[in-house]
Amino acid sequence: MATNKVKYGRVVLFGRPNTGKSTLLNALLGHKGAITSPQPQTTRKNRDYWIRSEEGGLMIITDTPGVMGKVEDTLGKKINLQPKGAMKSAQVVVGLYDLSREKNDEDNKTTGELRLLGDRVILFFNKSDKSDKVEKHRHQFDYLREEFETIEGSALQGRGIKELLTRLWERLPLVDPKTIAKMELSEVQSPGENAYEFVAEIIREKAYLGLREELPYSVTVAVTRITDKQKILVIEAKLITNQERYKKMIIGKNGQKIKEIGATARKELEVASGRKIYLELTVEIDRHWQEKELV
Repeated sequence: MATNKVKYGRVVLFGRPNTGKSTLLNALLGHKGAITSPQPQTTRKNRDYWIRSEEGGLMIITDTPGVMGKVEDTLGKKINLQPKGAMKSAQVVVGLYDLSREKNDEDNKTTGELRLLGDRVILFFNKSDKSDKVEKHRHQFDYLREEFETIEGSALQGRGIKELLTRLWERLPLVDPKTIAKMELSEVQSPGENAYEFVAEIIREKAYLGLREELPYSVTVAVTRITDKQKILVIEAKLITNQERYKKMIIGKNGQKIKEIGATARKELEVASGRKIYLELTVEIDRHWQEKELV
């Protein structure tokens, strides 16, 4: 790099729900940056994270909500608008497809959006580790190999991640290092820069994992206070839902369910922070929280 310039640019992850975008992000980062669960709509907002190269370059990776088909609820409609804005400014868009599932209308919608981006696209065919299901559905995606640059791998198992990172860095433009130095890194969201939001995301993930199919997407999390008491971090947070019956599900019999959610969230937060955590969870009802989300 004789010009002493460095690589810099934005990469957007794009695809239908549950293709593994957040898992891929975590694999690219090498640590947990996004929440994951088996449920759609786990990611509700575009979220930016960054990777620095050894030469001082900067790659901003945007994790986006899954591309959904027809949506009727207010929150779902807002979520569906999120990815397009991020893709406008991206140097590279990684389109994700789940080889272990049958292609559907949401995959077709994903492909239609990617075709509008020309040569800025790399496809990542994910979940190739699920060999029995992959052999059943792979042929449905083969035509895309003729249109786009593709990589087949498994974000969960780390397959294809090194190759994808290499190709992404190759695609980013060279800029003067001063461009990066002058950037307001506070505008780039990373797990360490917004503790309240990061903690809320971890708790929300554990709520989804703990409640599984029992609870529709009628819950969000707000962290109200984080207090550093030197020997321990005290975190106060509330799970917000829109109906009394959902509140009862979240709390569980004799408070067992919310205790389980709190225990799993606390353990992960202790690993992430390297600190002892005291986590206090409460449940509230706000019938209009979905309308307020993403405002």
